[in-house]
Amino acid sequence: MFGATQGPSMVPAWMNGASAPAPEAPPRPVSDRALDLVFFVNVTDSSINSATRNIESICDQARCHTNDEIVQSELLTAPAALRVGLIAYRDHPPQDHVYITKNFGFTTSVPTMKEQLNGLFAAGGGDGPEAMTAALKAASDLDWRPAAAKMAILITDAPPHGIGEYGDGFPNGSPDGEDPLVLARSMSARGIALFVVACEPALSGYQHAVDFYHGLVTITSGMLVPLTTASLLSHVVVAAAGEVMDLERLHRELGDSVLERMRSLSLDMQGAGDAPPEDATSQLIDQVSMELHEKLLLRNESTKQLIVENIYRESPESAHNIRVWTHAPNVFAARPHIRKVVGSRLSPKFVEMRRAGLSASRTLAPGPAPAAATSAPSRHIVSHFDAFQAGPGISFLGTQHATTDYASLSAQTYRSGAVDDMDDEGDDALMPTDSMDDANDLDNEIRFEGDDGQTMALRQDAISLSQTRRLALQSLWRAS
Repeated sequence: MFGATQGPSMVPAWMNGASAPAPEAPPRPVSDRALDLVFFVNVTDSSINSATRNIESICDQARCHTNDEIVQSELLTAPAALRVGLIAYRDHPPQDHVYITKNFGFTTSVPTMKEQLNGLFAAGGGDGPEAMTAALKAASDLDWRPAAAKMAILITDAPPHGIGEYGDGFPNGSPDGEDPLVLARSMSARGIALFVVACEPALSGYQHAVDFYHGLVTITSGMLVPLTTASLLSHVVVAAAGEVMDLERLHRELGDSVLERMRSLSLDMQGAGDAPPEDATSQLIDQVSMELHEKLLLRNESTKQLIVENIYRESPESAHNIRVWTHAPNVFAARPHIRKVVGSRLSPKFVEMRRAGLSASRTLAPGPAPAAATSAPSRHIVSHFDAFQAGPGISFLGTQHATTDYASLSAQTYRSGAVDDMDDEGDDALMPTDSMDDANDLDNEIRFEGDDGQTMALRQDAISLSQTRRLALQSLWRAS
């Protein structure tokens, strides 16, 4: 589709010859388990006040080893092993004249982070799309620790500039010349997983945003997590951190072996025909992922898994668009191939829930009725937003002084019938599952329900096929 593109969207050149040695892996210093976690906050988003309160709640728990859920889950050895960063972003002039991005850097100090958050306020914006690409560039400039697991969480209700939204003030892309797909591949090469928290139903009011973000997180081995209520935000962060730490552990153990297997298969595939580069890479990833999955199941490997109800309506056009955004070398090359998705981007189940009034008064962000978007949603700033707000005295996991013993989850090899493990092509492997097991008392699962009825779970389960695919992708991207 895109020809002989350069970069991780094709099999790396060093895999194409028998005489070419595999790249030497950089030395991996032995250190305590550590996590670098960055929050991207769109401060033209009307839910900024309540979003910052939820981030503050997460940071509060990092202060004390006995209350920190990330530490209690045995992900980290001590609170000091967790560094938290904050990048606030707005828009480019003339859409916004306050600032484009504000990079606060990493800190282990909770008071410092809270002071940074308290200085943010919602204002500005005008054309819908915002300076998300500039925020990705700011993240790439951070001093990420080489030995730490790395993840970034983007909380947004708007797409970046340049992906084809109606009324975009910068239709040709970010004015600074940066490209989000290129930046995502740079992040992936450094082992930074991007998780996008989609504030719904606002984000679905755009024509291309959902598919674009699906493609973006696929590149970085992350996930797109649609939330209709902020009451689940802290749970998502903990569960996502669990996945990232487990996959980082496996990458350090198996990454070189996975890469060598890819190289061997790549040599075997050279005479198999003239398939497009993106198809050759997909075939390579699919085969290695299945082999790796079988071997890890045989050794009873279990991982933490974030399970979120999928509120999106799937369609052939949407699946096609996700593939395009994933494999295109840049946004300019992708746009001519994007197909229009007709009708609501939300699933009939979610639309019916809204019509029944179950979530109409407590949605994550204000937005248009679920219908095909013909123009960018207007930016409506409000001063109070209950649904995306942590209540006074709320604990990290949403209950008064409650702690959840993640470490006690069973490591038995129970496997769910999740959609991601039945994927033929791997295109939607990173999409959240559209349902969860009907059993209410699984030893290997902790469930949460938001104040509007949305549900999610943290599961300790046999490693899934989608996770081994993400592991294989990480090995390929990092080598490139």
